[in-house]
Amino acid sequence: MILLLNIARGLMVLWVAYGLVLMIAPSVVHSAPNPTSGAIQALVAFAIGYLLDRILSVVLRRRAAAHDNQAST
Repeated sequence: MILLLNIARGLMVLWVAYGLVLMIAPSVVHSAPNPTSGAIQALVAFAIGYLLDRILSVVLRRRAAAHDNQAST
């Protein structure tokens, strides 16, 4: 699960970068200038990446708590 979350976080970083490219230099991806679409894509990707980061921290905290409970018994 952790590997899957990390892969998804990496994809979100690429999506944010793509959104920024659409805003700053759309000719790099051979697209018409559309800063609104790029801004929306970058914000949505950032929000999803943030939520994935929060989910990963919850999973890691639960794993650490389970490990501590096992070690103490």
